[in-house]
Amino acid sequence: MAGTPDRWAEIKAAFEAALERPAAERAALLAASGLDADALAEVRSLLQHHDEATEGDEFLSTPAELDEAGLSASPAPPAASHSGQRLGAWEVVRPLGEGGMGEVFEARRADGSFEGRAAVKLLKRGMDSAAVLQRFALERNALARLSHPHIARLLDAGASGEGLPFFVMEYVDGKPIHEAALGLPLEQRLRLFLQLAAAVAHAHRNLLVHRDLKPGNVLVDREGQVKLLDFGIAKALDPLERADGADGHTTVGGVRPFTPHYASPEQVRGEPVSTATDIYSLGVLLYQMLTGARPTGRHATTPMAAAKSVLEEQPTRPSRLSAQESPDPQWLATRKRLEGDLDNILLKALEKLPERRYASVDAMAADVQAYLDGRPVSARAASVGYLLTKFMQRNRWAVLTAGVGAAGLATALAATVLQGRVAAAAGVLLLAAGLVLALLQARQAQLSRNAAQAASDDARQQLERVKRITSDLLFRYGDTVTLLPGGAQAQEALLRDSAALLEPALQGAPDDLDLAVTMVCALGRLAEIQGNITVARPDSAPAAQATVARALALSDKAWPQRLGDWRLASWTVRVRVVQAQLARRDGRLPDAETTLQRAADQAAESLQRRHGAEGGLYLASGLANVHLNLAQVYEHGNLPSLRRPADALREYRRAEQALRDLLARKADLAELDRKAAPGDTSTESYLVHQIAVIHGGRAQVHLRQADPAAARQEAEAAVALMQQNVQGDPRNVAWRDGLMTESHTLSKALLGLGERAGALQAARCAWDTAQALVADEGPQSKWAHASVQAMLGQQLALALLARLDG
Repeated sequence: MAGTPDRWAEIKAAFEAALERPAAERAALLAASGLDADALAEVRSLLQHHDEATEGDEFLSTPAELDEAGLSASPAPPAASHSGQRLGAWEVVRPLGEGGMGEVFEARRADGSFEGRAAVKLLKRGMDSAAVLQRFALERNALARLSHPHIARLLDAGASGEGLPFFVMEYVDGKPIHEAALGLPLEQRLRLFLQLAAAVAHAHRNLLVHRDLKPGNVLVDREGQVKLLDFGIAKALDPLERADGADGHTTVGGVRPFTPHYASPEQVRGEPVSTATDIYSLGVLLYQMLTGARPTGRHATTPMAAAKSVLEEQPTRPSRLSAQESPDPQWLATRKRLEGDLDNILLKALEKLPERRYASVDAMAADVQAYLDGRPVSARAASVGYLLTKFMQRNRWAVLTAGVGAAGLATALAATVLQGRVAAAAGVLLLAAGLVLALLQARQAQLSRNAAQAASDDARQQLERVKRITSDLLFRYGDTVTLLPGGAQAQEALLRDSAALLEPALQGAPDDLDLAVTMVCALGRLAEIQGNITVARPDSAPAAQATVARALALSDKAWPQRLGDWRLASWTVRVRVVQAQLARRDGRLPDAETTLQRAADQAAESLQRRHGAEGGLYLASGLANVHLNLAQVYEHGNLPSLRRPADALREYRRAEQALRDLLARKADLAELDRKAAPGDTSTESYLVHQIAVIHGGRAQVHLRQADPAAARQEAEAAVALMQQNVQGDPRNVAWRDGLMTESHTLSKALLGLGERAGALQAARCAWDTAQALVADEGPQSKWAHASVQAMLGQQLALALLARLDG
């Protein structure tokens, strides 16, 4: 059926006109209506459903059940008495209910081999048409394919003495699930729903769609166990069972019964149905279990009105239902708890378009379980505040005890979200959360490791988890946070506290080289943050020196046996670079040179071992960085007599060649980026940044040699590369700092050449970039430091004066 308003109006008018006529006159009326075949099929479908609903076509139906559905307040006609009748090995005890197709009786095993009660469904006399026999057989076959604790079991099948087919099911003495849920605590209602979801998921895995999920078909017994009933209109999805060759994942349209209040929009329209149909019906049931009301059609009194509401009404957000709209006696307390996650879970399941619903019942159940566990749900956007709140709710004691700097981490990740990197922020936060908990569990297990072997095993398992999560934080998500505004301080807090919690575990297992390597990596990242002139606080040098000393002590111990471990080699080289930078900052140039030469030797030694592409890239990049730092040592001597420009230019050439060789490895770089955190800086951008730094370094050498023309050429190349990176990632702190530095150098070169307008433009770029960084990073950052401000201010003033003089 086309879903246009005009089309629906025609069908509605024909349906309502037919309802006013006796059944015998309807065919002639419809024939004279002028509707096409599809519309006539839809009207007949609605009429058939109306008749079946009025007659009580529900398995184990009761008057209250029909009234609940909003279809009829009249009781179902009583089934004929068959007490004492034998149906195979079964004897009828009493009637239970009657539907349009069959009658249901309580029965017992006549030969005494089966104790307890059973339910027998017997085809009605006069209903033995080919279509009804096929539908009855399909229901029996559907049950025969299913074996699940929350699906009523098929016990037997056969034919009566009159040749009418019957099948025997386990008897369920219970209430419809929405009635059983009324008055229960929210958590118990959700656990009842998870039982139902498990049953429906089992049916889907067996290639069956139920297609008629409603309270009367989902009972809860006296033990609180859910039982799914009545696969009378279930449809097989197995393509091998489809004689027409149609796609087995959907069912063809046409005239078929459904219950309007619980049917999906595609069912009401007569379109093909799939597992998404059951997901919609599960959403209606869960909505009713949690609120006591239906999501749509709460005032509908006819099947037509109910069907129309499914198509046209948007479900009310559960937490916004008023006390008058919900019969739940606990509604005022329950409503507030539905806000947020449960609202979103229900609305996702109730999407009008099948493709917007959950992809599977298992996915929906996973979100419900996540809510119960206090974990984030997929139906809600993964904002940083949401993820952090969930983690803290789940691990209040852990957060308070560990002191991992959650507030700082949230601040940094908020910046990630502002850049549209929600996936990266979510990944970092969840890894950090997992690391906190794993560290605490590892520490607890370590304290009791001598108590029993089980405790020792638990300690080892938790330490393995710590290593794995730490590795991801360092190698997959490390730069994602560090290079964001405020990110370095947040990650410093995370790594500092993590290392403090790892230390007791390392002391308890001094021979665990894997743990030692993990600690070296963690301390290496911490040392880079503490010792980085770009992002570190001005007073962080003493902390950086202590971190470097501890990391190198652990590395020296592990190095002889773990030389082939590229992570250890890579981070050892990086730690030595930090050590050299600290020495250069203190004016200890010979110490810096010695440290860097040792780092180069270790990188070269490790590169001789067999490493994969990833390890080789990290080590080669580390060696290039060593050459770059050596060049800076030779360039920045604190006295002219200590400067070695020729050596500086040689090391810059070595570093640039190594970086360009890495840039040529396109496939390896692409693979490295594929493994990176979502939204992380590309490896190529990092290599381009390093090459820009080399151009800027050479410009400084040429300026000191009084060669402004050569300096200008190098500085312009550096600024162009820095601008390229900033345009690609405008919030990256390192890229912006590089643009500030190289613009400052270009301004000096242009002043030396007398190009005053260009000098002023470059100086203003450096000044504006620094002011923006101060605004982002705060008054404690290096860009707010008096010496930086004085240098940039002086350069800007000189460029301005030169232009005025011109």
